[in-house]
Amino acid sequence: MPVRAELERTVRVAWPVAAGLLLGLAIGGVWTLLQPDRYAAETHVVLSGEPAARLAPAVETLANGSVVQENVRQTLRLSSAPDLSASLHKSVPGIVAKAGSRERARQVDAEAAQVVTQVVAARFGAQGLQASLLDPAHVTDQTSPTPGRNLLICGLLGLVAGGAFAYPRSRHRSASPLGSSTVDPGVERRLKQRVDEVTKRERALARRAGELAKREAGVEQRRGELDQLEARLKQRDAELGETEQQLAARVGEIAASQKELEVRAPEPPPPPPEPVTAPVQATRAGSWNINDLQRTVDSQSGATPEQKEEWTSYLFFLREHAASDGSLPRQFDGLVEDVFGALLPG
Repeated sequence: MPVRAELERTVRVAWPVAAGLLLGLAIGGVWTLLQPDRYAAETHVVLSGEPAARLAPAVETLANGSVVQENVRQTLRLSSAPDLSASLHKSVPGIVAKAGSRERARQVDAEAAQVVTQVVAARFGAQGLQASLLDPAHVTDQTSPTPGRNLLICGLLGLVAGGAFAYPRSRHRSASPLGSSTVDPGVERRLKQRVDEVTKRERALARRAGELAKREAGVEQRRGELDQLEARLKQRDAELGETEQQLAARVGEIAASQKELEVRAPEPPPPPPEPVTAPVQATRAGSWNINDLQRTVDSQSGATPEQKEEWTSYLFFLREHAASDGSLPRQFDGLVEDVFGALLPG
């Protein structure tokens, strides 16, 4: 009987610890499943020249600064600043980039290395410092999710919670005689308070884990929205590029036609003398003025962004053929009426 009673006492004390461990591991597994994928890519830049050792810390600071991040963000059209870090080993700075996919991490790291070499040449080239790529950007490892770390942290928290719950039970069992059938009300009350405290802590831990999982899910959703927006912006840039090429081709054709007409037009014979009549009012070189068209376009507050963008592109190419006072040649009257006819007075 004493052996059986001791075994029962051990089971009663040990089960909270085991339950806390299992609960912590379960929370760690959920945390791991909700973590987004993150990859790290690395490349190295070697510094050469007489001041390489002296200027290496300055290059490391420059690589970790916002100048490199902003250049990479603008070049790759990122919605936010990239996750970049640089560390120096002798005269070889290492650049590490982190992103949500292997290819994106490699692209960001490669572009960051190119920007660093260009900035070093611009700022320290006069002092004889040169920077060149030592190795191409390559993916080193996956930084997220981290199942080992998550399970370890949550498992330890579960052990602590289970141990806190089991500790008063072990003290109560060891202080009471094995054969005693009476229970001290004060001990029972303190045990109940400790159990309530542990329960509150476990609930707070579970609530905190749920909030963290919800926050990570929101971040992942936001990242997906940003990726979709970036894809739409790329498509829009491609469409704008095609429109600009078409406009440039059309303006070139008009200019070529104008030159051909000027070459083909025969020189008119001198006009015969005419009797003196009342002076006729002189006409302008053309019917339209580029400055008047610009003001008319700027005043269109109800126009769509696509319309304003088309008008601005035409004004850009027409401005190359305008006179110093803004007047346009008559050869462009038809083009102006076709493009800006809806804006011009009747």
